[in-house]
Amino acid sequence: MSSHYFAFLLSFIVLLYEANASSGMGHCTTGYRTPSLYHQYCCLSANNGKAFKMNESNSYTYIFCPTAGLPKALCYSLGLIRFYSCSEVLENIPNAASGYYNISQSNGSIVSVYCDMEGSKCDGNGGWMRIGYINMTEPGATCPQGLYNYTYGGKTLCDKSHNLVSGCSATFFSSIGLNYTKVCGQARGYHFGGTDGIYPNNGGTGNIDGAYVDGLSITHGSNPRQHIWTYAVGYTENGRPVYSCPCNINSTTTSSPYVGNDYYCESGATSSNIQNNRFYPDDIMWDGQQCDYLEFPCCSSSTIPWFIKTLPQSVTDDIELRMCSSEGYPNEATPIDIIEIYIH
Repeated sequence: MSSHYFAFLLSFIVLLYEANASSGMGHCTTGYRTPSLYHQYCCLSANNGKAFKMNESNSYTYIFCPTAGLPKALCYSLGLIRFYSCSEVLENIPNAASGYYNISQSNGSIVSVYCDMEGSKCDGNGGWMRIGYINMTEPGATCPQGLYNYTYGGKTLCDKSHNLVSGCSATFFSSIGLNYTKVCGQARGYHFGGTDGIYPNNGGTGNIDGAYVDGLSITHGSNPRQHIWTYAVGYTENGRPVYSCPCNINSTTTSSPYVGNDYYCESGATSSNIQNNRFYPDDIMWDGQQCDYLEFPCCSSSTIPWFIKTLPQSVTDDIELRMCSSEGYPNEATPIDIIEIYIH
């Protein structure tokens, strides 16, 4: 047997072993410290089914790439192929689990993002990328830049600046330049003081760029902002229809045209206990629970506490979260401790 033929058989056996071992590996598990020459060649789809003869120091190495290619989960975990969105990961790795993935940007940089691959929080389809996350119940959590961090009633909260009277405080969540047409999210907030719901809230404005709500405004773009979703806190569950949630029975308030039905609204107070400078921690806002008295229609959405919004066209805008009120603290406030925002 010639030395060349022996080298051919040896390299073929080794590479065949690698191919078989690779095909059985689970997501993000390789067993290799660095990609082998075999993986560097055969992770390129252009090399599927091809053979290569390498001459190194007067010896030959033969590489045979499988016709169907190597598992993309393996090649991705070795850093040999790149994906540019959570949905692209799922398209190429159908059994990908929810978790953190390295996503490549158009400028060549890589960012780690959380991908929801089941879609259970949104529309039941996976591939959602989380761009906004606040959870003040986690140890060491802080509010993002632009929001005010404080503790009240045993809860750590984010709010608009307490030095601001009528107006909004804002923070931004980056889309990392990805195109998206759908937005999904949830928020958990609380009723503080005499909130007035959606404009005409007392002292507020009907302009989307102003404090049109005692609550949260989620938008994209500018000049003017484009509405995605609004979270409002009405005056009471059972009184003052002019300042109650638009979804309340007998409410005389209607939401602005740019808001339409894309809002959630609740109140944590009743006409017997409403007062300024009072915190109502026992009735969590926008969770679809405890919608008593006249506000039970406000909890009728099948997706609450999550919202899902399909935009009229694809955009790459960052998403802006504004915390607004038409009066200052401690007259009224709508602090939050949880928010999540996903795009697809």
